[in-house]
Amino acid sequence: MMDNPLNVMTALIGIGMLMLGVGYTQRASDAGVAVLAIGVLVMLSSLVYRLYLAFG
Repeated sequence: MMDNPLNVMTALIGIGMLMLGVGYTQRASDAGVAVLAIGVLVMLSSLVYRLYLAFG
């Protein structure tokens, strides 16, 4: 199922947006800020994955 690049990109963006939303609502605590930072990294990983598909 996850061999299709569209599915992988959709999953990464969905998980990243979910983590950004949860982290933003809990931004007063340290754990919320950590979830927000991980969400940003997941969103950037979708860009890295797309570059990997294009060049590698």
